[in-house]
Amino acid sequence: MLKNLTRLEIEQYLPHSDTMCLLDEVSRTTEQSLWAQTKSHLSTDNPLMINGRIAAVNGIEYAAQAMALHGYLLSGEQKDGYIASVRNIKILAPFLPLDDVPIVIQVDSLLNDPYGFTYQFLLSSQKKPLISGKITVFLI
Repeated sequence: MLKNLTRLEIEQYLPHSDTMCLLDEVSRTTEQSLWAQTKSHLSTDNPLMINGRIAAVNGIEYAAQAMALHGYLLSGEQKDGYIASVRNIKILAPFLPLDDVPIVIQVDSLLNDPYGFTYQFLLSSQKKPLISGKITVFLI
């Protein structure tokens, strides 16, 4: 598996582009996990930003993009899907931080088959958890 990806490479693998591509870099991948980093939460043109802040619950979209990217890297093909379930969400901060440090997104595959996948995720900043949970996606 690839170990590092830049933002330009990430945009080739995701259906999201420009400001809606929320991941800046992939620092590591394994068969089970992917670690990404971003500072997109600091960008004033981030489409998730309201009144200069991004609610931590929007971390679900960051995690979903990391999951889709990991799924692509595993299968070698882009598949359409939709979020079917978001469970066990723990919101540990009201907003994504405004300090100039990256957010780390870690996704760990729990189930991956031709019909969909489930991942556990954690977003953190400076090793402090921001939001965690599980997301299930059905592929169409």
